[in-house]
Amino acid sequence: MVRSNALTSIGLRSNAGAARHVVSSTRLTVSASNYLDRLSDAATSAASPAEQQVFSFTTTASPSAPSPSSPSSLSTANDIFATVPVLSLRHADVIANNVIRCCERNGFNPVTVVVLDASGNTIVMKRMDGCSPVGIPDIAKAKAYSCIVNKYPSRTFRDRYTADEASAKFCQMVTMVNISGNQMAPFPGGIVLQYQKNHRDQEGGGVIIGAVGVSGAAGDEDEYCAIRSVVEANIRGLTTVPEQHSCATAKDNY
Repeated sequence: MVRSNALTSIGLRSNAGAARHVVSSTRLTVSASNYLDRLSDAATSAASPAEQQVFSFTTTASPSAPSPSSPSSLSTANDIFATVPVLSLRHADVIANNVIRCCERNGFNPVTVVVLDASGNTIVMKRMDGCSPVGIPDIAKAKAYSCIVNKYPSRTFRDRYTADEASAKFCQMVTMVNISGNQMAPFPGGIVLQYQKNHRDQEGGGVIIGAVGVSGAAGDEDEYCAIRSVVEANIRGLTTVPEQHSCATAKDNY
């Protein structure tokens, strides 16, 4: 009888210990859940203002030159910061899709379109059915890359070094292409993407935020699709260089 009571007592203590373990585990689970909920709420509230902007912005430091009379300024962090607009994946994807629609609408040969950011990195690359997978995608990227390097369209890259048929300038253009590792292309189809706060104020130009390169059709047709794609995207503050096309075979009323 005494042994039975002892066993019963041990069983009660074991059950109590298990209950405490369950309660502790439940508390930990609830605490972790509450913590994750707070993190999710914080992330949502932080992301909401950014979603209301046309462009996202990154902040870069533009340190001012220290004054000779204040050596302590070398160790301070009183730098001036500037915000730089960033071309998003969503915007680049819209532009690329518009290039394809424009090409199909006008009956041009299938093309590849490449959209680069301001650092020359690919955001979006799309190749239409029927467009050669060899060479053409590389040419499209090279057209866009030329725009990033030179800060002007790939058509201008060609014209600047061949317009007067000066052999010295032509050699310089070829050398530039070679030095870049054949990543640049001096023919039409690449345009510059600029961000401007005010469309009416063209005096100071805009901030280059990327480039579009198109290849597969004729050069003028490639360039036309690139320019038209940005116009149809209707992204506030986004402009192209050049703004006008040189295509005589387009069927659009543009």
